[in-house]
Amino acid sequence: MFRSPISIPVCLVVLCSALCLNAQQPPETNAPASPNVTGSGTPQFVPLWLSSSNLGNSEIFQKAKRLGIGTKTPGAQVDVRALTLVPAFSALGASAPGGSDQNGSNGVSSRGGDADPDSGFATGGAGMVGTGGASSQLISSAGPGGLFTGGSGGGGDGIDATCGTGCFAGNFIGNLNVTGAITAGTKDFKIDDPLDPANKYLQHASVESSEMKNLYDGTVVLNDKGEAVVQLPGWFEAMNGSFRYQLTAVGAPSPGLYIAEKISGDHFKIAGGTPGAEVSWQVTGVRHDAFAKANPLVVEQDKLGRERGYYIHPELYGAPAEKGIEWAHNPAWMHQIQKAKAEQLARNQNNDDAASMTIANTAPPGPGR
Repeated sequence: MFRSPISIPVCLVVLCSALCLNAQQPPETNAPASPNVTGSGTPQFVPLWLSSSNLGNSEIFQKAKRLGIGTKTPGAQVDVRALTLVPAFSALGASAPGGSDQNGSNGVSSRGGDADPDSGFATGGAGMVGTGGASSQLISSAGPGGLFTGGSGGGGDGIDATCGTGCFAGNFIGNLNVTGAITAGTKDFKIDDPLDPANKYLQHASVESSEMKNLYDGTVVLNDKGEAVVQLPGWFEAMNGSFRYQLTAVGAPSPGLYIAEKISGDHFKIAGGTPGAEVSWQVTGVRHDAFAKANPLVVEQDKLGRERGYYIHPELYGAPAEKGIEWAHNPAWMHQIQKAKAEQLARNQNNDDAASMTIANTAPPGPGR
């Protein structure tokens, strides 16, 4: 259960204010309130109608322009603190009526504030910030920063993220654990360049295959018979099958070098080499563990009906951005993103125009002025 306070979007201030106003008015079904309104309250608490003619404190506290529910020290525009073991905030979007062909509304919609357009260092605010609750003393049980589950009925992703230019759709500081498959255009590693770590990166792509293939290699020195036994880990054959071998003599030719015994009992034997020679060996194996068997790699896959005519990278095939695969999966969401980007571009343009006007108005007069 989350115990940290949640910052609610500023737009909820209007909602809370409306609730407060409604709370101060008797229901329309009741008789008109008596003109002799009684009751007592505490300053800064929003009043609550205890009856048709009696006022008292509600749980809403106002401090300056901030509202607190369950707290008298609101740390945000609207600060909600759960006083019992229930969520501090719960939102449910509206469901579209049957036959309307409309989308359901979002449960929560929030947007971070813009950075100071005149600053060279300020950053925009985050659209949502979450921090899990602290762990118990006996076991590591701290709450996660967020829990996400896609909607029922198929096609509801746990998280959909996007990015404009020069940024990441997801940026993780720390380890990443995935129990399923990772699908990507490329799978690279990127580190500081060992030769110039302060100024350059070093990037490598992974080795790809049409099979779930593992690669192992090493070196061994042949005995006085020109032979060697290469011992492999105890899990080797439980993990791999369909082995392929490659041998290379180091330092001098060994034209008779060959695999004398294939892998069995987690070892294989090399023979036919020059006594005392060093041999570089490489073995590849195709995974046949339980997960690999349950999730075989399908190399060529037909696109689903709604995916046909759409592309992972539409720009590479001369197609517009609206032909991207996400437009097939989540068209309503992509329309929202497209609209948000257009609004952001318009704001940026307005800020640039305002800055240019300011510079023009403050520029020193030129010759003859």
